[in-house]
Amino acid sequence: MIRYVKIKTFTFYLVLLLFSSVSCKKSKDDLSKIDFVSNAMNEQIQADTSMTNFILPYKKELDAQMDQVIARVNEDLTIDYPNNKLGNFVCDLSVYVVEKETGNTIDLCIMNNGGFRASIFKGDISKRHAFKLMPFDNQLVIARLKGSDLEDLFEYVAEYKAPVSGIQLGIKEGKPYEPLVGGEKVDPNKQYAVLTTDYLFEGGDNMAFFKKSKNSSMTDILLRDAIIDYCVDVKEVKVNHGKRLYDVK
Repeated sequence: MIRYVKIKTFTFYLVLLLFSSVSCKKSKDDLSKIDFVSNAMNEQIQADTSMTNFILPYKKELDAQMDQVIARVNEDLTIDYPNNKLGNFVCDLSVYVVEKETGNTIDLCIMNNGGFRASIFKGDISKRHAFKLMPFDNQLVIARLKGSDLEDLFEYVAEYKAPVSGIQLGIKEGKPYEPLVGGEKVDPNKQYAVLTTDYLFEGGDNMAFFKKSKNSSMTDILLRDAIIDYCVDVKEVKVNHGKRLYDVK
């Protein structure tokens, strides 16, 4: 099952509670002056031994969880072109998890290479790898676009070599050439389910074409959690190397 992260909500209520408790107290004196000393943090500042010892048991427990092996991969997963192994991995697993958890059928998926903050190399995959790859709390979103509105998406993919799933797209002189979705030509009147993250859906990384989406749904699934759950499910990661983006002379 997906583990929903509620850290932001918890933090909001904690801050609200602290603010309320402070604001309810009446001050006897008006604040007239604040004194402070600026201390630069550098290697000359010695660690607080008592604090270090207090944190250590929690750090050990956290490290044990983060370093838990959840899968293996038999090749390096890196960003490249035309075979973007890391992008293929993330896009495909996102579709897999969202279809499994929500029951929706996804036609295509698009991500951005800049959102991937670390490669995954041949060998064991741990939860720590998932956090390094995706340190942000980006949520997966299903946007729905008409086939006639996908042209801008294809233009974007051709220009930025964006990682995708469900698409075959030739690139000729920097422009999209004969795009296919699910192996078929695009129907301009059909509604397509496009999977992405909330950051990109809101126009991040210049993905303005999502403004044309008339209907969308948040999945409540963090991309990082999807990575972890997929790895736990499959145990042995095998990346699909099928042709997605290719150059046309």
